[in-house]
Amino acid sequence: MGVALEYRLTPRIRVRTGLTRSIKRYAAKGADYNPPPTYWTHRIPVDQIDANCRILEIPLDVRYDVAVRPGHTFYASAGLTSLLMRHERYRYLYELNGNYIDRTWSIDRSGNAAFSLLQLSVGMERAVGSRWLVQAEPFVKVPLGGVGFGQVKLSSSGILLGIKYGLFRPRTAAP
Repeated sequence: MGVALEYRLTPRIRVRTGLTRSIKRYAAKGADYNPPPTYWTHRIPVDQIDANCRILEIPLDVRYDVAVRPGHTFYASAGLTSLLMRHERYRYLYELNGNYIDRTWSIDRSGNAAFSLLQLSVGMERAVGSRWLVQAEPFVKVPLGGVGFGQVKLSSSGILLGIKYGLFRPRTAAP
């Protein structure tokens, strides 16, 4: 869930930024998890990590309107996303002295990852009034580096569903 601001540079090119609150739940193999050297397991290999992270995302992207038709537009978008780690909670599974251990740990505000994701998307928006639009935008986010305490390379995909309101009077098409 979030808010975004979009600014039209040319009739077909726009820039967009905003703030999105997201929850990332994932499982990773121990080999995918790269904690700092002072990690509490004292170099005992972890088999699996289950994570639940609350994150603020700040996207910055450029949109190109591929096809503009009366009432709807098809577009493509590309950009970079920065992550602000608000809360991380982990469940670690590992073997120690012949026993299988299940341990949890959490950390608040562990750090930020500037421009750590490449976001690619395509979408369609449809007018539902003189200033209102609805949009559907499937996306993929590709990691450019590790994030969080374990520097895990998080990738994700999904669909952005949005309702947009134009603050300024809509432009009329030139004849």
